[in-house]
Amino acid sequence: MKHSYKLSTLVLAGLLLMMVPFTLSAQGENMSFLGNWGEGGGEMRAVANFGDLVYYGIGNQFVITSFEDPANPFTAATLTLDDMVEDIVWKVSGGVTYVLVSGSTLNIIDVTNPLAPALISTTELTGYGEGLGVSGDYVYIGAGSAGMQIIDISDPANPSSVATLAGASPGAYAEGINVSSPYAYLGNGGGTDIFDISDPTNAFLVGTMVNDGWIQDAMPISNYLYACDWSNGIDIIDISNPASPVHVSTLSNPVNADITFDGNFGYIASREYGVTVIDVTDPAAPTVLGTFDTEGVVRKISFGSINIDGNQEGHLFAAEVSMLSAVNVSDPTDMSISGSVAVPAPADGLCYSATLDGDIAYLAYRYSVRAIDITNPSVMSELGNFSVSDTGMVKKVVVKDDIVFAGSRFGGLRALDFSDPTNPTQLSAVITDRTNDVAISGNYVYAATNNNGIGIVNVSTASSPTLVGYVAESMVSGRYGEGVAAYGNVMVQSTWGALYFYDISSPESPTLQDTVALTTGTSWLTLDDDYAYVHDFDSLKIFDLSNLSAVVQVGGVNTGGSWDGDAFREGDYVYVNAETAGIKVYDVTDITNPTEVASYDMLNSARGITVRDGFVYSSEKEGGFSIYTNNLGVSIDSDGSRPNSFSLSQNYPNPFNPSTMIEFSIPQSFGSSDVKLEVFNVLGQNVRTLANTRLESGVYQVSWDGRNNSGSLVSAGMYIYRLQSGDEAISNKMILLK
Repeated sequence: MKHSYKLSTLVLAGLLLMMVPFTLSAQGENMSFLGNWGEGGGEMRAVANFGDLVYYGIGNQFVITSFEDPANPFTAATLTLDDMVEDIVWKVSGGVTYVLVSGSTLNIIDVTNPLAPALISTTELTGYGEGLGVSGDYVYIGAGSAGMQIIDISDPANPSSVATLAGASPGAYAEGINVSSPYAYLGNGGGTDIFDISDPTNAFLVGTMVNDGWIQDAMPISNYLYACDWSNGIDIIDISNPASPVHVSTLSNPVNADITFDGNFGYIASREYGVTVIDVTDPAAPTVLGTFDTEGVVRKISFGSINIDGNQEGHLFAAEVSMLSAVNVSDPTDMSISGSVAVPAPADGLCYSATLDGDIAYLAYRYSVRAIDITNPSVMSELGNFSVSDTGMVKKVVVKDDIVFAGSRFGGLRALDFSDPTNPTQLSAVITDRTNDVAISGNYVYAATNNNGIGIVNVSTASSPTLVGYVAESMVSGRYGEGVAAYGNVMVQSTWGALYFYDISSPESPTLQDTVALTTGTSWLTLDDDYAYVHDFDSLKIFDLSNLSAVVQVGGVNTGGSWDGDAFREGDYVYVNAETAGIKVYDVTDITNPTEVASYDMLNSARGITVRDGFVYSSEKEGGFSIYTNNLGVSIDSDGSRPNSFSLSQNYPNPFNPSTMIEFSIPQSFGSSDVKLEVFNVLGQNVRTLANTRLESGVYQVSWDGRNNSGSLVSAGMYIYRLQSGDEAISNKMILLK
């Protein structure tokens, strides 16, 4: 079936849509994702096609690509969903084309216009949805350990679960499922279950075929069922009597992940062995017609056709984990690739933490330190990297004067010269003992080591660091340096059982002031002028540092994170990396009562976090390094006064480069009011929203760093900044120089 949207139509419509602003939101609440470096495109696990229009999943991205011109595939749209895309099916109803996508939820997407897919609904599943089948107004889901779930989708905006049936296969775990009314065929662990679905609201198990291996998929053709036995081959089963399925034959094949048909031709996704084509004209004696060794590992396949020189030729759309390929199978003895879309490979390693220096982020990336250009968050690039060693796992980095100090689990503390980021070099191994964490305050680096406690390094000349010695008290009672934080005149050592607070007003002679017990312990923590922010397992705890000899907890909140969660405060917000629970943002205007106001739950494990001007820089282990923005506004500082007039001062400095300060006043007569401060270009287009929040009467200052809402530096020129509160508005001009 050919799709009614041609490539030329897609391009024209795309140009029109570019003129209309829109926002896609999935995992974020009051936060937006700006870009990622290192994760790669993700893994392809699902593919389906409507003629030469192909729907597929890359990680949690739902993608639509046209293969009308297979040598030049055109990606029409991408939509971010809530979880990994595991399977895809499509259906047309009432002139609307829907795509159904499964993972931990069932997503229904209107793809009638492939350039602007719209998420219609999201429904929680009883189990993990690895397989989908659709018939009429019902979708049938292979829901992992839950079995087969049936959902009524007659109203796509309001799906409702009808039933979940367990089946009877040994070692049951439902994956592949296909429907040929009145039956549904479920690959369910060690066997295949057959359900009567003539009445979907009263479906029941009819029969079970126990297989020798794990069943990945089960496709019915006429009176036969072709089951993908993962390790043995294709089991062919006579289902003329569904209550008593009979094994007919097995076609030996190395690995069997997915199967689909065109007439008597069967196509098998054989993982690392590529694609296998079989002839099942005689089900008792199936034959192999050909194999094709794809570049990548094939997990799922879908059959369609592409117009090649005026002829409709059969193609297999193969999800190769890291590439989507259109394989020409019109001649099974001579198959070839007509076109493909590659997925960027992830960076080698795991991203544990980052530190910022201007437009460069230095990443602790397992065995190496990477310098990343973050000028444009949506298109970050690597400037250079330095490999510490094959075993020196780097967990934390700090930077001073282009010298990066990298704390390595088995490589100690290394001083790396990144003055030329494209060609970094090692200056010295300042500490050779295993180093778990690193912090910097002024001209001193503090290193949490495994055997000697907290090491003190003088970095007044960063290129010639000197080890001063170790804090004697930091090894008392056998404790060692699990984590360390330093800010101003305070340094804190953390262990799994306690926090140790030091006065470092004499940086080379820290003095222990107080000890605070922890419930479960932490490895990392952060400090500012007044407070310490500690992620004690799944609880964020805030400690008052005003009296360092009597530190007390003044606030706390459950984050759903774990031991290695991190925290960072900017202005009235504390940002928390809660590992698998993602990023959470808490309003700490009332420090005793942190209130969650924003979040972003990615698929990765959020490990380290830092924040600058409302932009959130998150280290996400296997997910690489990502940048987000807090849509609630940037840091706003108040001098505590209560003015009588509504005013907006001239920014200072002006002209400016790279940043400027804007001061404004909210009078007492306004009371508590909604305030918006925006920056516009000369065309009247919003460049950056600096504040959009409720404020009490006061005089406030907000800094603008010359970046737009996407985190990219804007061009030089004149800009207008506008303050609005209720019906009142004031504007001024400012000039950015480069």
